[in-house]
Amino acid sequence: MSAASWTRKPSSPRGSPTGACSRMALLIASATAMELEAALSLCEGAAGALPGPGTIERRTILGQETALLVTGVGPVNAALAAGAALASGTIAGVVLVGVAGTFDTSRAPIGSLALADSEIFPEYGLRTPEGVDPRGLKFPQHAGKGVEVWDTVALDPEGDAARIGAELPQCTAGPSVTVAGVTACSQTRERIVAQYAPLTENMEGFPWALAAMRAAVPFIELRGVSNEVGSRTGWNLQAALETLAAAVPRLIRPGRTLAKGT
Repeated sequence: MSAASWTRKPSSPRGSPTGACSRMALLIASATAMELEAALSLCEGAAGALPGPGTIERRTILGQETALLVTGVGPVNAALAAGAALASGTIAGVVLVGVAGTFDTSRAPIGSLALADSEIFPEYGLRTPEGVDPRGLKFPQHAGKGVEVWDTVALDPEGDAARIGAELPQCTAGPSVTVAGVTACSQTRERIVAQYAPLTENMEGFPWALAAMRAAVPFIELRGVSNEVGSRTGWNLQAALETLAAAVPRLIRPGRTLAKGT
């Protein structure tokens, strides 16, 4: 899929690719309109057509200043969207929502809710017959303030939820891997499990996690489980979206006054 279009439009409180409004807002982002619409379906104030890919639209949802963003699918679109959104300096926190595949159906069965407590990009580094060595190129993806990021961003969902006044719903926390190509065979699944022991697989989380870390913005990634990684059968997208819809309203506390980093 091609990267989202970032054609600049006139600034306005509703519909700006860079979030030009000066008020602090909680950003709720998703790869597709389908996922974002489902996530917001039980939230008061969220009704109406969603913005097009790459365009941030502000609404008051459950009494809270909120920015909505459909990024487009995959890590490239996610990186473009994250950079544009966080450059405004008016995003108090990011909630990334969507669906994911599960590596462990006993801990995270289809239809359950998964929370990322770290984000992994297993495709960065030096590719060898034994796998990908993230340190093989000798260049970390981020280095600053005593922190180096090679292929993993550690997350603090409980702490970040407290910083933005959010209440985490009941869910299963674990590492999530971000891929550009969905895992559809047992060999690739086994390799990823052996190296990273992840709970879920997604296509957008790592760029958002890294961008939020660099911008010192709280970040939460919450996903409904739609399928088992490595299989193209047994999907239940509807169950994953319904689970997401029930969870998202708890993340938004009515009347919360947002300030970046508090």
